[in-house]
Amino acid sequence: MPTDGLELAYDEASAPFFEGAAGGELLLQFCESCAKYMWPVKYRCIHCFAPAVVWRAASGRARLYSLSVVHQAYPGFPSPYVVATVETEEGVRFNTSLVGEEVEGTAIGAELVAVFESEEKPFTVPRFRRAA
Repeated sequence: MPTDGLELAYDEASAPFFEGAAGGELLLQFCESCAKYMWPVKYRCIHCFAPAVVWRAASGRARLYSLSVVHQAYPGFPSPYVVATVETEEGVRFNTSLVGEEVEGTAIGAELVAVFESEEKPFTVPRFRRAA
């Protein structure tokens, strides 16, 4: 992630997600009322609108839902890179990037695992690679 230019920061609502990533753990919001995980970060459940939302550790396993290979070069980013939508084992979809060897050819539905680079600046985000 480029560090030149803009100062990037996360807000208080999403802090557990980024702090979990910095510790090598994928944390997602969970509704204690309807027992469903959710994304994006909200103060109320997106399924039942209950305010009983807490952060829970997720499995870190997902399947590839879609991907796009980006060939446009941007300062600080290697080119090409792969932007992906993954669906976690908990049923949550979110955008991320795929890392590893020859990720451009990763099949839709492929099993993935979350990986974290704790040295990443300005903050760590979960990325995914093919499961072994």
